[in-house]
Formats: sequence, C-alpha cells, structure tokens
Amino acid sequence: MHSSSKQKKVLNFKKAQFYILSAFAIVSIIFMVSMWIESYTIIDTSSIPMMEEPFAFNNIVEKATEVVRQSKNCDDLKYNLDEYRLFVEKYGINKNFNITLTYSYSCSPLSATFKLNLTSPKAKIYSSFSA
Repeated sequence: MHSSSKQKKVLNFKKAQFYILSAFAIVSIIFMVSMWIESYTIIDTSSIPMMEEPFAFNNIVEKATEVVRQSKNCDDLKYNLDEYRLFVEKYGINKNFNITLTYSYSCSPLSATFKLNLTSPKAKIYSSFSA
C-alpha cells in the first residue's frame, strides 16, 4: 500500500503540472492575440488636427468680415473685396485647394454677403455668411 500512495502523489503532481502549464499556455495565447488585435482597435485621430483646410476656411471667413469692417466707403469696399477674392483664389492654388469666394455688397449700410466653397482632396467645406 505504501507504493500506491506514492503513485497517487506522483499522479497528483503531474496533474498539477499539467494544469499550471495549461493555464500559462492559455494566458500566453490570449496575450499574444490581444497584442495582435490591439493595433486595429486604436482609432488614429491625429490626421484631423493636421488638416489645414478647416483652419484656412475659418481664417478666410474671419478676414472677409474684417475687410468689410475696415472699408471706409462703397468704392473702397468694392476694391477691397475684389482684391481679397483674388488673394484667396491665389492662396488656394498654392495650397492645392479649390476656393470659390463669391459676394454681393450693399452700400448703405456697408455690408456684404459671402458664399465660400473650399474643396481639396481631403475635405469639402461650404458656408454662407454676412458681414
């Protein structure tokens, strides 16, 4: 009987080793799969702040209102708006944007209504605004 208790201890020890090694193998496999899948679950939002289009669009809108505000009379407003439109279109060509700025203005009081369209390979932005 003495040898059968030794056999049971050896058998229990082998079972314990099997369970420990199995648990280690399962945890290792799960860890490797999670590391492999992790790169696909992370959303890369770094390209959005790097886009130049929204910044340029907002800047054009802001400066168009400033052009109207700083104009002294109707002739000055017409000249300034024409110059600003030409500047914006040239800026767009240099940046590989298609920028269309159309406007209508009123002399009393000095005001203007704009339609701005910016198209690039990455974005399409459109707005109508008054100044």
